[in-house]
Order: sequence, then C-alpha cells, then structure tokens
Amino acid sequence: MENRKRNIQIKFRVTEKERELIEQKMAQLPIHKIGAYMRKMAIDGYIIYTDLSPIKEYAKELQAIGKNINQIHFISLYL
Repeated sequence: MENRKRNIQIKFRVTEKERELIEQKMAQLPIHKIGAYMRKMAIDGYIIYTDLSPIKEYAKELQAIGKNINQIHFISLYL
C-alpha cells in the first residue's frame, strides 16, 4: 500500500436507504465506482446550509398568537 498514490483509507457506515440514494445519484453520472464518486463528492461537492432560526422564531410567535385567539374564542363562548 505504500506504493499507492492514495494510501490513506477512510471508512464510514450508511443505512440501506442511504446506500440506495447514493447509488441513484451515481446512476446520473458517468462514475461507476463508489470510491471515485465518494472522493469526487467529498472534494468537489458542496453543502447548502440554510439558517432556519428566524423561521422557527416566526412559527413560535404564530403559535402563541393562535393560542391567544383560541383563548379569546373559548371565553366568548361563555359570555
């Protein structure tokens, strides 16, 4: 292994569903070896990160408003 160009091995585990998804994505490309695909994605692939914290805050506020409306409706039924 010392004479190999790539002499460091990286291993990781996936579920059956994850493996199927990887194979589906590989089928869209002219890459047939999973090692080549994984290396290409790890080096050249990109990750899109979306910060959802503002949306979560809005959802929390909407939930509080909804609770207030329900309380008003409940009270008005008994007046």
